[in-house]
Amino acid sequence: MSELFTTDTIGIFLEKTTRKYPGHEFIVFPDLGIRWSFSVFNERVDRLARGLLHVGITPRDHVGIWANNLPDWMTFFFATAKIGAVLVPLNTFFKRHDAEYVISDSDMKALVLVDHFRNSNYREILLDLIPEMIDAVPGELQSKRFPELRTLIHLGTNNHPGMFNTEELLRLGENIPVLEYRKIVETVSCHDVVNIQYTSGTTGFPKGVRLSHHKGATT
Repeated sequence: MSELFTTDTIGIFLEKTTRKYPGHEFIVFPDLGIRWSFSVFNERVDRLARGLLHVGITPRDHVGIWANNLPDWMTFFFATAKIGAVLVPLNTFFKRHDAEYVISDSDMKALVLVDHFRNSNYREILLDLIPEMIDAVPGELQSKRFPELRTLIHLGTNNHPGMFNTEELLRLGENIPVLEYRKIVETVSCHDVVNIQYTSGTTGFPKGVRLSHHKGATT
């Protein structure tokens, strides 16, 4: 077991576990009527990962996610991990200035978000920060404030100007050949960065901590 953890990427570990326990439940959300087994979840991850590739996300690209605890939060995490991209979670309690700082500091190329959570409307905050998104072609955003940010994705099925949604990415993934996708998955190393976690401190802006696939490793 220790060898599995120390040499496999998160994506490969999911695949090995799926082969061992295909029918076992992986995610259960009773309120949403969702009970995904390992095999169902892994298939969804692969489809979403191929969708991300189709819209221009490549290994080492930074992908932000601003959402509460939902099944597809995990799907995006594993999908980015499989293709060697780096997930950058945004705290659900972030306000405008926090989000602006992390989006800029992390050089994120894509941002996945829900419309709102509790008292925060993430899409309104984003519209304030990125007015260009209203007229943007999805995947071709050109923001003066965030020049690296090109792609906005709604975590869900709603259609918003300038944004893809999750269901679109799942369909678009069919355009990426499986063999091409597998070659990318196999090039990812357990020592590659998989996540940048912004820690909240007592003073100043949060600091980004880079975490690798390797168990317990930081870079």
